[in-house]
Amino acid sequence: MKKYFYTDGTSNFGPFTIEELQEKKINRDTKVWFQELGEWKAAGEIPELTEIFKLVPPPITKTNSNYNSKENLNNQKPPKTWLVESILVTLFCCLPFGIAGIVNAAKVESRFYAGDIEGANRSSADAKKWTTISFWIGIAVGVIYLIVVIAGATSGY
Repeated sequence: MKKYFYTDGTSNFGPFTIEELQEKKINRDTKVWFQELGEWKAAGEIPELTEIFKLVPPPITKTNSNYNSKENLNNQKPPKTWLVESILVTLFCCLPFGIAGIVNAAKVESRFYAGDIEGANRSSADAKKWTTISFWIGIAVGVIYLIVVIAGATSGY
């Protein structure tokens, strides 16, 4: 009976029968050797071992999509969240629009680290928009209030 060895690149393991080798969960790219072979070869290249890979799907190849892998994210920084600004504007200026800013700001990093760069940029832009709207409405309400107070104070004299 033929005995097989396999390697993980640093250590050799074996000898194994085909059945034992199948239990080791090797893949098509695992280097295998047996006495008649001469040199190490990928298990997928050895005809009698192809039987153990019939029910094993091929490895997943990376495809380009709108979502980036985490390796690609290491070189990028997430977009500005606007979270602090949204909270401050909500507390001091205009509550309803500030809450919309907070909700969008909270989505920025989670979308970015999930690989949805486009969604993270969109949430950042929405957070900026609602924070800015809230700020200017708060300023306008404050100015109108100040004018009313000054008009009321001067009309009393």
